[in-house]
Formats: sequence, structure tokens, C-alpha cells
Amino acid sequence: MNKFAKNLVDQLKNVYNRLDKSSGGIFNLIATSVESFTNAKAPQAAAAIAYFALFSLFPLLLLIIAVGSFILERNVVQQQVSQAIAENLPGAQNLIQQNIQRVLALRGTVSIVGIVGLLWAASGVFNTLAYNINAAWTKADVRNFLKRRLVALSIVGVLVALLILSVLSTFVTNLLAQFSVPLGDGIEIYQTGLWRIWSNLLPVLLRLALFWGLYRWVPNAQVSGWAAFWGAVLATTGWELATNGFAFFLSSGLASYELVYGSLGTIVGLMFWIYLGSLITLFGAHLTATITQRNHSTG
Repeated sequence: MNKFAKNLVDQLKNVYNRLDKSSGGIFNLIATSVESFTNAKAPQAAAAIAYFALFSLFPLLLLIIAVGSFILERNVVQQQVSQAIAENLPGAQNLIQQNIQRVLALRGTVSIVGIVGLLWAASGVFNTLAYNINAAWTKADVRNFLKRRLVALSIVGVLVALLILSVLSTFVTNLLAQFSVPLGDGIEIYQTGLWRIWSNLLPVLLRLALFWGLYRWVPNAQVSGWAAFWGAVLATTGWELATNGFAFFLSSGLASYELVYGSLGTIVGLMFWIYLGSLITLFGAHLTATITQRNHSTG
């Protein structure tokens, strides 16, 4: 039995080595990333991120609405925030919308002091996220508390700017759609498949840019731009697949959160989704670190 098991292991290793060689080392790259991901206790870190995200999510959304209201009408910003929630947090749209509307009705216009408080509260999850992204680089120096918080505040600022940019782009798109741009046979440019592809592709590109920025600038180490790009590609692809898969799972009737957790089912589902997204984000960081280290060792 031991001899049979040893032969089986040897055959599997030979198959793995052949596949890795034919793929240009991709299999070894993934295996090294998984090992780094496991050694850094990333699954536990993802759970911590999900925990802090539950406390930081509502301050972040309120902050976005408050800051965006200085530029556009609050209803327009709320609508865009609702769309972002539907695209990125499947299954939690109604819960989050109802709570945001209730909070806004109670507190009214947010003051400058309130915005500062929301900014600090919203940065809590990104403080944990930045720490664990940096942990993917074993030789990277750990930032002190103040520097980590500054990085977290910067991430919040970028997210607010991206959503406001998304609001403005949607506004401009809707404005342009009111003008007739015929292409022939009575078809306008906004009715073409190319326009629909671009409309669906833009959020993906923004997410790709966000992941690239996280992997390129958050680590306290020298990171290859191409390594950050491939990590961002993997994270964006994983995020899209996980979002669509989780949304299908919720709509299929297979989810039983309410049967087990009752009225807390939506919150449990939300935390599980954030945990899944955190796993994808952290693995993208470890893949980026592995590619960067390989480039340095071969350079």
C-alpha cells in the first residue's frame, strides 16, 4: 500500500511538473501564491476584514452621500449608491437602502464635523485591509498605526472620488443619450451593441483600476506595475464571477440564511459575501507579491 501510494504521488508530481513546464511556470506561480496566502493566515484576516466592514460600511456610504451632495443633488447620489450596492453587494440592497434612508431622515444634513467622524469610522476596515495586503510581502516593513490609518483614509478618499466620478459619468451618458446620433437605418449609437458593451465594461475597468492601485501603492515595498496588473486581473475576474455566482445562489432559492438565522439572515449573507470578496482581494495581493519576487530573483 505504501509503495502504491508513493508511486501515485510520484506520477502526480510528474504530471504537475509537465503541466507547469508547458504553461511557463503558471502552476508553480499559483501554488506558491496559495502557500503564501495560507502561511499569512489570509482566511482569518478575511474574516477580520468582514467583521470590521460591517461597522465601516454604513459610515462609508453616508460619507459618499454627504460629500457627493456638495456636488450633485442628494437623490441623484443616493440612486447611484443604490446601483453600486446592487452591483457589488448582492442580496443586501434592501437592508442597506432602508437603513441609510432611516439614518438620513434622523440626522438630516451632515455637517463638516460629521463628515470627519464618518471618514474616521469608514476607514477602519481599510486599515485592516491595508495591513493584510502589506503582509503578502514577507520582507515589507510594517507601518505604524498613524501611517496605516493615513493609507486607509486615502483608500476611502479614492473610493469616494470613484463613486462621484461614476455619478458624473452616468449623468453625462444620460445627457448625451438625449441627443440624436444616427448611424444609418434609423439606428442611433446608443442602441448599438458596442455602446451596451462599453456601458457594462466601464464598471469592470474601474474595479480593475482600484485593485491595481491597491496592489501597486498599498504595500510598503517596491511592487512591479505588471505584477500589480496581473493581480488586479485575477481579483477583478474572481470578483465578477463571485458576484454573479452569489447573486444566482441567492435568487435560486438554495440560500437558507433566513431558515437558520431568522431576521439576521441578510446580515449573515452580507458578511459572508464580504468575507468571500476579502479572500479574493487578499489572494490577488499574494499573487502580485509572488510575481514581484519571481521577477526580482530572475532579474
